[in-house]
Amino acid sequence: MAEGAPRTDELGRALAGSQMQTQIYVARRPKDLSSSVQAALREIGVIYDTVRWVAPLEGKRFLEPSDGGFLEALGLGDLSGELAKFWPSGGPAWDALAVLGTNARRDGVLLVEAKSYLQEVYGAGCRARSQESLGLIASSLKRAKAWYHARQDADWTGRLYQYANRLAHVYFFREVCRVQAWLINLLFTDDQSTQPTTVDE
Repeated sequence: MAEGAPRTDELGRALAGSQMQTQIYVARRPKDLSSSVQAALREIGVIYDTVRWVAPLEGKRFLEPSDGGFLEALGLGDLSGELAKFWPSGGPAWDALAVLGTNARRDGVLLVEAKSYLQEVYGAGCRARSQESLGLIASSLKRAKAWYHARQDADWTGRLYQYANRLAHVYFFREVCRVQAWLINLLFTDDQSTQPTTVDE
């Protein structure tokens, strides 16, 4: 897709890439998507009978929720105050979200980041500008690094910042809010709408 070209149509439907693939699976093939996620979780000993996809929804123009909106989508809107203390506005826009089981607070949530070609993994880094936002991000990333037993001198604000801030939000749910959360890296192979990528790649 040409740079600067529209990514979605008037109904919010993506025209190419991982955004389009995610919309197709959540809207048209949710059982297939859920089965793949459940199989991946079973490999690490985590079993859930139910996966309920709450974003992106066709009835909401395939919105990718962020900030308090993603908490509302998960039924956890009461945690918005905690989120505001953890991360500034303009945080991650989630490619997909799901509630595991029947109740997010009791059973947990899925936070999904989707990719369909290698270059999507990398970005321009942290773009926050205000000192207040930068300070809050730095503080929260430091706490997340400690929780993950990562090196404190590792740069989590560079080209892999998108992945790092997703990891930070898993920490936010699990440690700050005591809600089970899993980050799913949803990787599409052989996506003919963009740059087809093999499993090996």
